[in-house]
Amino acid sequence: MNINILEKMNKVPGGLIIIPLITAILINTFAPSVLTIGGPTSALFKTGSSAMMGIFLLICGTSINIRQAGLPLYKGAVLLLMKCVTGALAVWVIGSLFGPAGFIGISSLAFIACLTSSNSSLYIALCSTYGDASDAGAISVFCVKDGPFVTMMVLGVSGLANIPFAALLSMLVPLLIGMAWGNLDERFKQLCASAQPLIIIIMSFAIGANSSINTVFTAGLSGVVLGVISACTGVIFYFVYNLFLKNKTALGAALGTTAASSALTPAMVAQADPSLAIYVDAATAQLATASIITMLTAPILVAWFDKRLKKRQPLVPAQVAETVKPVQSAPLSSQVSKGNK
Repeated sequence: MNINILEKMNKVPGGLIIIPLITAILINTFAPSVLTIGGPTSALFKTGSSAMMGIFLLICGTSINIRQAGLPLYKGAVLLLMKCVTGALAVWVIGSLFGPAGFIGISSLAFIACLTSSNSSLYIALCSTYGDASDAGAISVFCVKDGPFVTMMVLGVSGLANIPFAALLSMLVPLLIGMAWGNLDERFKQLCASAQPLIIIIMSFAIGANSSINTVFTAGLSGVVLGVISACTGVIFYFVYNLFLKNKTALGAALGTTAASSALTPAMVAQADPSLAIYVDAATAQLATASIITMLTAPILVAWFDKRLKKRQPLVPAQVAETVKPVQSAPLSSQVSKGNK
């Protein structure tokens, strides 16, 4: 009997993260002893998020194509830079005014994890309709923001969090190993791509196993607010991105998303700076909620901007020729009479 559990999970927006996360939260709320029996069970499903994150970073590294050059490299670098600058600005504004606690129930950790991430899968899907090969190729550089590295770097440089250099390096080493191995061995790259869903499922479960259902309900409304804020940044990204491009595109608006994997970032950051541990549960729930909100808003926003761009673009000569067809004049009566003779 085959009930296609993985396929059904994939049909839910962010299902590979949301479903294991919620399942683990429910188990930890109503039957916590199930996950604390020790041995491989607890190591895998309760305390194994760090090992899973290492494997996840290695897998992300394999998707970085160092041979990518030209326009895809340029676009990817611009997209990555915009995300880093946005995170830095958020740290400066929110950190200066409100500190680590943030405001309206959303910690600075949640804000930074949200604004430095974006949904890479959704970006690729939108490229197939609203972009070209260079847009899709940009993800080979842009995917560096997948995982906690950029969030930790921004927080550490700003001083809002005490992130040791060794902690940053520990996030970078698996990424570099994966990048080197993936570019040298195509079959290893394919192996990592197929293994990624399993790693995400187990890592999501392990993080949810350290939270409770009370935290999820408390963070629900603030997660929606965080998602709306993330979606609104897509408008800014659209205009800023097109300042760097000759051929305008609507795909800048696709950066106004929150990656489902960003829900895993707060726990990883808190391992580097334990003082942020008090914000982890709420931030995890908020980011998971925000990822669902932006999955719905981003395609609508990109489609609207694409339509707006096409209306403003001048018609090419071929289109003009098709639009304005020459009107054939009716034959003169004298010519018709001559033809009938």
